Amino acid sequence: MTDNAAYEVPSAGGLFREAQRYAQASSPASRQPSDTGAQASRQPTSIDAQPSRQSLNIGAQNVRVTQFTAVGLTRARNDFLHTLLDSTFKAQTFQQVFHESREAAGKLQALGIAKQVNVALDKGPHDGVRVVFRCEDGSRYALKTGVNVGDDEGTANVTGRINNVWGGGEVLEASYSRGSKTQAAFQGSLSVPVNADPRRHIEVSASQTAADMRPYSTHDEVRRAVGVAYRAVGSVLTHDVRCSAMWRDICNLGSDASPTLRTEAGHTVKTSLAYTVSHDSRDSPTVPSRGSLVRATAEVAGLLGGLKFAKVHGEMQTNQRVGTDFVLATGVQGGVLVGPGRSPLSDRFFVGGQTSVRGFEFRGIGPRDHNDSIGGDVFYAAGVSLLTPLPYVQTPALRGHLWANAGQLALLDDRGLMRQTQRGVRDEVRRFFMCPSVAVGVGLVYHHSMVRVELSCGLPLVAALNDRPKPGLQFGMGVQFL
Repeated sequence: MTDNAAYEVPSAGGLFREAQRYAQASSPASRQPSDTGAQASRQPTSIDAQPSRQSLNIGAQNVRVTQFTAVGLTRARNDFLHTLLDSTFKAQTFQQVFHESREAAGKLQALGIAKQVNVALDKGPHDGVRVVFRCEDGSRYALKTGVNVGDDEGTANVTGRINNVWGGGEVLEASYSRGSKTQAAFQGSLSVPVNADPRRHIEVSASQTAADMRPYSTHDEVRRAVGVAYRAVGSVLTHDVRCSAMWRDICNLGSDASPTLRTEAGHTVKTSLAYTVSHDSRDSPTVPSRGSLVRATAEVAGLLGGLKFAKVHGEMQTNQRVGTDFVLATGVQGGVLVGPGRSPLSDRFFVGGQTSVRGFEFRGIGPRDHNDSIGGDVFYAAGVSLLTPLPYVQTPALRGHLWANAGQLALLDDRGLMRQTQRGVRDEVRRFFMCPSVAVGVGLVYHHSMVRVELSCGLPLVAALNDRPKPGLQFGMGVQFL
């Protein structure tokens, strides 16, 4: 295979023993008539000092699969099984049959169609091999509750799922959540595997979210979206292509809303095509000790009408051990949004906060109008962290944390880098890159199995006039940190 399987497959030991018995039963010697009693009476007893040793390479023997049987599998379509086992029926040697049978069994488990699959080989019709799967059906329904944290918010959610809807590994899922800023959020999706492969999916989704953006901006925002996406997970890269249509409504403005926010209020429609490619070799998505992450997203809006712009966002993170107990992590992020006229508020970048540039309030870096954070069209952020062991602490889940972060955010119009000043546009651009907002600090990091928890004491060193620095203690929970 060209891609490493992202699922477990049954052991080959049992398959090898089955193949060995089949090969011995099929060998010419096993089909010769037996007359051992008469032969023994006519031949003298002798001992061979060096008995002949005959080896049989089972894996290289030519063979073909002529029959497949699934025992205990009650919810799988015949056309799906035909696609799943296509490479198994094309196998020409025992080794290929071993490999393809195990891969097919692993896919059944990864897709949730079967909980457990035991594979056996037997003599089949027409001097072929019969592949037997002894299965236990996977769970059909699931209901779970949970808590998500990130972006300076915690949400509680309930999710219902129907697995293997039509017998081909399809998943129908619906979720509802509420949080400290999310007033209500609903999402429904249908995921279908491509060519019976759990690493490739097509997903159709619909969602609606109502969020309170206070205290960072005095308004609410409602988003309704439908979309279709294709996702492929490879051994090196993961690809995601998504086409979506979204209707946004900036509403419920506060009495002290800024003029910029009042101008942005109302309905906007966006139709876009986005492509994301990523490589992730980290040993943990929350508190890695080695490996790297590289991810880039490009989005083009306005293909089917509505807002028109192009947006690119990228990030890179590296982690490496220093000595035996220290971990040095570096991260860089950046993005740019360009289009005719002023960019829409809902699509701009925002910088600042415990999961972004520490030492500043959430969305506390960049352009503001009165008390409202209005985001920017271009940004960059960089950080370096050192995780250290703590004295008298035995668990490796709790570490010391030394960090330094820097970042900058600006608009690409007459309110930002393109405004006409005595210094000129070139000087504004130079100052944007040469004078970032900077903060340093120390703290603690706790590595939970599903989330990263940080408690930091930060000291902002450089801040622009519009920034909102936050010296002192800062608490954060989430998965992605700078």
